[in-house]
Amino acid sequence: MSLSLFLPETLLTVISVILLVIMLLKKETILKIIYPFMILAGVALLAGSFLSVYQSGDLFSSTYRIDRLSQGFKGLLSLAFFITVLLSRDMISIPKSKEVEYFFFVTTSALGMMMLTSAVNILTLYVSLELSSYSLYLLSALKQDRRSAEASVKYLIFGAATSGVFLWGFSLVAGISGTLSLVEIAQNAVTLAAQPAFVLGLALVSFAFLFKLSSFPAHFWAPDIYENAATPAVTFIATASKAAAVAILIRVLMTTGITQPLVITLGVIAFISMTLGNCVALIQQDVKRLLAYSSIAQAGYILVGLLSGSADGYASSFFYAGAYILMNSGAFLVTLMVANSIHHDSPQLSHFDGLAERSPFLALVLLLSLLSLAGIPPLVGFTGKWILFSAAMNQGHWFLVLWGVLNSVVSLFYYLTLVKHAYLEKPKINSPLLVPLPIKLLGLALFFALVFLGIFPNTFITFAQQAITTAALNPY
Repeated sequence: MSLSLFLPETLLTVISVILLVIMLLKKETILKIIYPFMILAGVALLAGSFLSVYQSGDLFSSTYRIDRLSQGFKGLLSLAFFITVLLSRDMISIPKSKEVEYFFFVTTSALGMMMLTSAVNILTLYVSLELSSYSLYLLSALKQDRRSAEASVKYLIFGAATSGVFLWGFSLVAGISGTLSLVEIAQNAVTLAAQPAFVLGLALVSFAFLFKLSSFPAHFWAPDIYENAATPAVTFIATASKAAAVAILIRVLMTTGITQPLVITLGVIAFISMTLGNCVALIQQDVKRLLAYSSIAQAGYILVGLLSGSADGYASSFFYAGAYILMNSGAFLVTLMVANSIHHDSPQLSHFDGLAERSPFLALVLLLSLLSLAGIPPLVGFTGKWILFSAAMNQGHWFLVLWGVLNSVVSLFYYLTLVKHAYLEKPKINSPLLVPLPIKLLGLALFFALVFLGIFPNTFITFAQQAITTAALNPY
């Protein structure tokens, strides 16, 4: 086996082992080395993902697929991992004594998500899903707060129920097809799709991945987790988890095909997700909770691209998953800095008052991130929505596209409400909001990425199309 085929996963495994060793050191030593080590680990993971992006092959008796689709998403997950590490310095809500455990669970969760993108066997899928999910349950519980513990238990209960639904769905799929391999299921997908039990199984499996996408009806955990978990952890949950969900939904839907009943089901879910997320976000005062309902609406937009069942639809969902990581990371970066300035990890809208006076740079990053989430040109969010909706229109889903556009208009109200607080309200704290150099550099990178990929998206779009095309032409 060539190491380059398994390079990102190998790096994460090594990082996890080193973190276990670091836990045995003295507390003073840990505090000195843990953050620099994680920065180096993040850089190494980004480099490893970049080096292995064009690798292809089958591993572990053809239960694990390395192709451009999986490697591309591993690059996105590496980016989300690195951004999370950068935002995790001097956390106000997680004790110093828990920092190693915090980074360990981020690492193991990232490992599970990367395995999820390459899994082409039902058992491999399940193991990868559980590794990523249980790491996130523990990650969200590290904050020493009663409400955080309550939210984590809710997250765990929903996750356990989702695992049961996943196994139920895939037991139907495996029973009808007579195999655990997505390779063999793909070869007989047309024949199998004529059987109602197979279609029901696919619907149940899709529901399980909607949980990670935080889409209706598996969204109930999201607002509480976003509000009560530590902000850097929420950043990782909001970005990496959604990218992994998009990756595996593309993989499963491309393998099994998307039948008309499943199109109708996903269409209804997309419709409700967009409507519910945007309408409930309008009345939120807690900024992290607002971003949670925003993520539910964004999941609806992604589903509009996925249910088109075309190569363009899958490629547009790939592109939008990358765009979402950038947009959401920018919003959470500013939210984290505001939270640190007030020494409270759940900032309200009023805490953003006068942000433009306290830190013009952070206010600008916030403005671009929110406008991009709303789909305002020429930012990457507009480009992402444009190609998502274009793919859906090409398949005749004009009503969902119209509803998505209307929902984007509705989202402007709560995004601009936050912008109004930042630019038009007088600050309650007059002291400047100091931004550390690593956060400045990250904010600057996100700023240029939001603009550049919005105006010049062709390279990313072409890569996404090639990833989908090669996976479709030579599935397994």
